[in-house]
Amino acid sequence: MNTKLVLLVLSLGTLMAAVDTTIVLLALPTIALDLHADLLTSIWVLLSYLLVLAVLTTQTGRISDIIGRSKIYNSGFIIFTLASALASASANIYELIVFRVIQAIGGALTANNNAIIADVFPPNERGRAFGITSLGWNIGALLGIVLGGILTTFFGWRFIFYINVPIGIVAVVIGLREIKDVNKAKVSLDIPGAVILRVSLTLIPLAVMFIAANGVSMEYIVKLLVGLLLLPAFIYNETKVKMPIINPSVFKIRLLSFSLISSFLQGVGALALTFLLITYLQGVRGLSPLDSSLLLTPSYIIASVLVQIMGRRADKKLSQSYYRNWIALHFCIPYAILFLNNTFSSSV
Repeated sequence: MNTKLVLLVLSLGTLMAAVDTTIVLLALPTIALDLHADLLTSIWVLLSYLLVLAVLTTQTGRISDIIGRSKIYNSGFIIFTLASALASASANIYELIVFRVIQAIGGALTANNNAIIADVFPPNERGRAFGITSLGWNIGALLGIVLGGILTTFFGWRFIFYINVPIGIVAVVIGLREIKDVNKAKVSLDIPGAVILRVSLTLIPLAVMFIAANGVSMEYIVKLLVGLLLLPAFIYNETKVKMPIINPSVFKIRLLSFSLISSFLQGVGALALTFLLITYLQGVRGLSPLDSSLLLTPSYIIASVLVQIMGRRADKKLSQSYYRNWIALHFCIPYAILFLNNTFSSSV
């Protein structure tokens, strides 16, 4: 097993996942216009992908423990690549949403890359491997913005999916040859927990989205309440089963809890900000996708630099107060940028 090639495939998977999130976000206004879809419908091109990822990634690790990590990872890459080809040929917005769901299934199956790193690399090399795959995410997010602007402006939005196909084929060929299962764990799948979690994570965003689009109604309120009530039911179930999907006791580890809160706030702030900026720049200001991408690029460059600096800082200073400050920074920076952008735009 060539560890360098394994790391290449894992980095490509991370990079493609990041590219596919930002590149579609940038092209969303153009997709809506070309496929004659309203904004609320076209948003599901992005939301369906993120929703399926959120629901399925929680079970990917356990399934890969049972079946084999290489099989699950390589299968995910194949599904993702095929779905990308189908998405590029979509005749209407509903076909595109369906293919994006399939694409997300493939993306969720590749979410066990960190477990593969732990299997393949010795402890003294894992930090470097994790760092390389994390860098792949930041580079992918940046490439998604830049490529999204160039491809959508000069070639059309369909090419944002075409680009995944050759990269995916190369990664699949190398992955099938190089990534092997080191061992399989004798574990069982918590089916009741998986069902409860999937229903909850599906109902909550669906209800919120429909309330935002159509106004408050009893049907959507009931769905939202059911989704919220299923969360404590899921937690109770996890405390009772022998092999839970998510062990509630791990959240007693403050370092892990603070890290998860930080990642959550970062995702909420960054994606919300990016969506609002793209809608504003292309819809209100009338800029092309390329010009919009150039305005968004600096933030991703700064993030790529800061993630390396702050990662080294975290290794040296793993304190609770440090993580409180880091969480506050994650939460405040996106909204500070949005405020500065609005101030600047109003003065132009």
